[in-house]
Amino acid sequence: MNWKFLEAKYDSKRMRENIQTQGRSLQLTIRNEIQNIKNVARKLNRCKKFIFSGCGDKYIVALSSQFIWNYISTKQLNVIQSKVLTQYPPKSLDKNTCVVFISQSGTTADVIEACKLAIERNAFVVCITNLKDKLANSLVEFCENYKKGFVLKTHTEIYPEEPLPSTNTFHTSLAVLNLFTMFLNNANDNLFDLQINQIPKVVDCLSNSEKVKDFSKKIALKLKKYDNFYVVGDGPRFTVAKKHAKIMMMEGVKVNACDVESEEFVHSLIETLENKPNQLILLKPLDQWKNFESYLIVKKIWPSNKIIEINPFEFLDNDVKSLFLSKEGDLLSPFIYTVITEWICYYLALIKKTDPGVGKFVKKIRSEEEMKKISIKKKTLIY
Repeated sequence: MNWKFLEAKYDSKRMRENIQTQGRSLQLTIRNEIQNIKNVARKLNRCKKFIFSGCGDKYIVALSSQFIWNYISTKQLNVIQSKVLTQYPPKSLDKNTCVVFISQSGTTADVIEACKLAIERNAFVVCITNLKDKLANSLVEFCENYKKGFVLKTHTEIYPEEPLPSTNTFHTSLAVLNLFTMFLNNANDNLFDLQINQIPKVVDCLSNSEKVKDFSKKIALKLKKYDNFYVVGDGPRFTVAKKHAKIMMMEGVKVNACDVESEEFVHSLIETLENKPNQLILLKPLDQWKNFESYLIVKKIWPSNKIIEINPFEFLDNDVKSLFLSKEGDLLSPFIYTVITEWICYYLALIKKTDPGVGKFVKKIRSEEEMKKISIKKKTLIY
């Protein structure tokens, strides 16, 4: 397989470089923003209620960080997709609520509408964005012009981030939200050490590992004949399964994919064994973590020739692996599992002769004008 030829022809948005710079972007973000995160968290620690909100992969960021929140905080937290927040706002959204919005571009239309609602309700508002300028009608402008608004920035080595299935800003946004959660709730030293000192190094190692790339190429070649996938993950890794299926596979590779919680596996996909089972991508947890039993059930039930396992610890030495044996390591594991899934999708997209960073209809900035430009041909639906 001539990978260099495929990359030159199909990787128009430099997704390869974006994946390879993830660890360095994490280091850059933490170094440049950690004091600001700490200051904002200190100002908001009297808030009684919190909402995390975003769209697409940034909604998945919020779902990932929720695991840490639940582990260390006794305060109320809701995670609500931004359009849902606008359409079905909770009555509890008021002056005592802090809403954290996450948007790579800072101009995502659904997020901006939800932000306007939060401001109308006199809530505290925090935006996490990669946008550097105070653009008109952006989250940065709304927050900086609002007396109860705050801006937390992510910092990526490549700016702006162009590929649709985001890599750098998924990691950097998750780090910022995690640190905000940790400072706000006085997390233990182990969580801080893992997030600040260990995660960036491990992500950088995996993102640039030739062994990881070779493994991903082999898996992509095995998967090239398939167009329907299940992605199964447990606990915090279910959010990785969600990103892998809905963002990397559907947006990037342009194939059908469904994310499934391993804890819910026996209540849903087990029945498909009566028919021809789809290809299953399984995120393998460490056997020291609580949900290892769910992984074993999936392995026992699903045909072995239809399972592709992803285990990032195969590419890390035992000293690094030992850092993640704890509960804190379990909660922060989405950072490292995501890297392997990104590389697999990158090479699978190239094999299928599609650009992994370009979408025909999906836009980073979803405005009314952009949506009007999209012309969808009418198709006959057969039920």
